[in-house]
Amino acid sequence: MKFTAAAFVFLTCMTLLSTTEVIAARLPIPHLRCQCVKMHSGKQINPKLIQKVQKIPAGPQCKKMEIIATLKNGQTCLNPNDEWVQKIIRS
Repeated sequence: MKFTAAAFVFLTCMTLLSTTEVIAARLPIPHLRCQCVKMHSGKQINPKLIQKVQKIPAGPQCKKMEIIATLKNGQTCLNPNDEWVQKIIRS
């Protein structure tokens, strides 16, 4: 009888642990540091090449605002102080 109760408790604990791991695996992981090490500044990128622009405000993870542009050939960080970047953000 003791073995059956112990087996039941063990199986219940294992089920709870595996359920917790599945739920934790689905949670988004917050970025805890700046994503932009180098920034594209100066020459304007053709707006037709930009597929998506992501604006990440300054916060505890990074002290500066970051602008990440997804291009057809990858991602690049844009300088938020450039006038042409500010126009893209507004539109």
